[in-house]
This record gives sequence, structure tokens and C-alpha cells, in this order.
Amino acid sequence: MLGSRILTIAAAAATFAVGAFAQTPQSPIPAPLSQPPMAIASDAPVGPRDVIEIHVFQDSNLNTRATVSDDGAITMPPLGRITVAGLTLPQIEQRIKSLLESRFLTKADVTVDLIEAGSKPISVIGAVNRPGHIASTGNINLMQAITAAGGLAAGYGRELYVLRTAPNGLTEQIAIDIDDLMVNGNADVNIPLRANDVINIPIEAMINVYVLGEVMKPGMVQFRGSQRPTLLQALAEAGGPTDRASKTVLVKRGSDTKSLNYVKIVDGRTADVVLQDGDTIFLKGSFF
Repeated sequence: MLGSRILTIAAAAATFAVGAFAQTPQSPIPAPLSQPPMAIASDAPVGPRDVIEIHVFQDSNLNTRATVSDDGAITMPPLGRITVAGLTLPQIEQRIKSLLESRFLTKADVTVDLIEAGSKPISVIGAVNRPGHIASTGNINLMQAITAAGGLAAGYGRELYVLRTAPNGLTEQIAIDIDDLMVNGNADVNIPLRANDVINIPIEAMINVYVLGEVMKPGMVQFRGSQRPTLLQALAEAGGPTDRASKTVLVKRGSDTKSLNYVKIVDGRTADVVLQDGDTIFLKGSFF
């Protein structure tokens, strides 16, 4: 009875600390009603299966949505077939402007937006349920990409990384705290993605600890490797002590066994013990 009363507050606190790492399944995020342009560097060339939208200020009848063919061309009435392979969006704008002004219009103000990056898909790899390329139409943010990949899978770590190619050709790596994104809902880390981004969610080794004896839910408890789980957290995960629990807990690691008074850990007289994978905890019973 003494063990149960003393550990109540500590167990609740440890459970809260551990619970912060739990992942609540995310509901699919609705797609936007319209399709805004994709975020893409202006010096990135378009490629096959990219969908672009062409706007001509002087004549809305010339506005066109076109898909780049496998041989790098689009079709735009009344100009017909236009080769765009290897051209950036500003270069395509200039080419269409020149063709329109040489044949149909005195002046043509042209804008070209990338609507779907079919040649530069966003990829999600690592600890997700459906790793691979995701279909990205219009703007998409980090949370939506993870949802499209089936959500986080068991074994995800503390951080994910967004890898993207900078204008100088080097690869940039953006580190994102997963709990800040998924648990805290911090909008600042829910960054918009760009064509060709790669989201890497490293799979983290799990720590398995076995809690036996006078606890409410004896058995295996599991933690992420980055959590650095402690003795009190493991006891809390096992439901806390029963009314028959004593103050003595044994921590077995390989051939070594350590006897501890967990009450002293609760009141701060003894430091909590950081556990390792495969540790076994046995909470003794009281004979009084």
C-alpha cells in the first residue's frame, strides 16, 4: 500500500512524459479547392509529365493548361506544338511571348505556372506506411505529404529530414522535430514542400524493457531509443505498483542485478536509473 501511494504522483508524471511521444493517427487533410502553383525554383527546367498553366493577359481565350509530353513538348492553340524540353518557366514564358507577338498579338504578357510536378515527384522514405513517390498536385505541405504516405509507422525517431536541391546544385537538409510537428501542431515546422523534395523519416531502434512482479500490467514495455527511458517511466508504463508492492525493485541487466529503493528515487534522494534494451525490472512484494 505504501508503494502504491508514494508512486502515484511520480507515475502520473512519468506517464505524461512518455505519452508526449505517442502518435495519434492523423486524419486525411482535404485537398485545396483550387490548384495553386507548385513551389519550384525558377531555374529548374520542366520535364515530361509536368503540368503547366499558361496565362495571356491580353486574351483569356489563349489561357491553356498543358502536359509536357515524353519528348518534351506542349500543345497550345493557336500556336500548336511548342518544344519546352530543358526550359525553365521564365524561358517558356519568353518563348510563348515571342511566338504570340510574331504571329497574333502586338503585345503579349505571359505567365507560366507549374501545376503538377510529374517529372519531379516528392518522395517519402523511412518510417511511413506507404513509402515512395506521392502524387502532388498544387501546393503541399509536410503534414499532407506524411498523410499521403499513409502516416507514420512504428519505429519513427525524434526527427525527420527534408532533403532538397539548392540552386547551386548542393543538397540542403532541413531537420524537423516530429513531436513539434505532429503532437504540438507547430505551424512553423509544417513547411511547404517543393518539387523533387525527399522526406526522410529515419527508423529508430526500439528499447524493450520487461517489467515483472507487483505491477498492475506486467510484461514488456517499449520506448523509442531517443527517449532514454528510466526506471520510474517503465514502472508507470506497467501501470504502477500493486497494493502488495514493497519499496524494493530489482534491475537485471545481463548477469548483473541491482537492488534499488524506488521510494528514494521518487522523493529525489536517489537518481533515477536510465534503462537499456533488454533490461528486466522486478518489483518485489511486501510481506507486511
